[in-house]
Amino acid sequence: MAINLVYKGPQTRGECWQETVINALPDTKWHTWPHVPVPEQVDAIIAWTLPDNTFETYPNVKAVFSVGAGVDQLQPDRIPDTIKLIRLIDPSLTLQMQTYVLSSVMMIHRDHFLYQSQKAQRCWQQHNVALPHECTVSILGLGELGKAVASQLSSLGFRVNGWSRSAKQLDGVSTFHGQQGLSDMLANTHILVSLLPLTEETKGLINADTLATLPKGASVINAGRGEQIVDDDLLAALDSGHIQYAILDVFKHEPLAESHPYWTHPRVHVTPHIASITRNDTAGQRLAENLLRWQQGQPMIGEVNKQRGY
Repeated sequence: MAINLVYKGPQTRGECWQETVINALPDTKWHTWPHVPVPEQVDAIIAWTLPDNTFETYPNVKAVFSVGAGVDQLQPDRIPDTIKLIRLIDPSLTLQMQTYVLSSVMMIHRDHFLYQSQKAQRCWQQHNVALPHECTVSILGLGELGKAVASQLSSLGFRVNGWSRSAKQLDGVSTFHGQQGLSDMLANTHILVSLLPLTEETKGLINADTLATLPKGASVINAGRGEQIVDDDLLAALDSGHIQYAILDVFKHEPLAESHPYWTHPRVHVTPHIASITRNDTAGQRLAENLLRWQQGQPMIGEVNKQRGY
């Protein structure tokens, strides 16, 4: 079948993906939103966020492709059961996340915050160096990204825990699941890393109670979703000294407001949602491969369970 597509997103990405898709599937019809001559003929939408009244405007849509690894912004629970939802699974996204989390863990593990503070005071003072096996890193979320990050940290000698909603096993990683498993894992954590998708269950998961369960002096890295952290609770835990450092890449409202206290807090490191960015070249190839699988009646890579939200 020829596939009729609507793309909504940045122009440069759209031009790259259009060329890649047409080369792989020459019969494909590609339209860039909002210029869609016959909305009733649209088979699939490729977007980060959907246009208003999508399913009324495009009544015969059969699939929605996210341009990123996340799908929460597409509100999966509002997409009809008859429509497939596909998130982007691209090895380059995984590699980016691995390097981001590793660099963040190392910033904390090797005391870069402390030495940066000393630099401002022109203070030359050495501190004891902890070895990887003396540090426990706990990963919230053992999906594609979480498993890859956990395996990498384990291979470097860190003690690694991983938590998921249901039980999982991963070589070199101590795994936990459920509410009791979360509490047990938190109590034995030096650095907590959130890579969870955003669902009703994960909103506000990192709150005063969660942070209090961590040992005094633990640190937090969030590269999942901003809504998973209760900002006031994290700031209070930082100010009290219970939480040592926070490295944050995602926020409830983006861009982060200029007046937000994260910007000026001495023990918070802010990055502008760059832990894992969609690359036009590699992601375009993944999209074309999935469209070919769909055309051939094969399961697509990254199909989402809309009830679970991932």
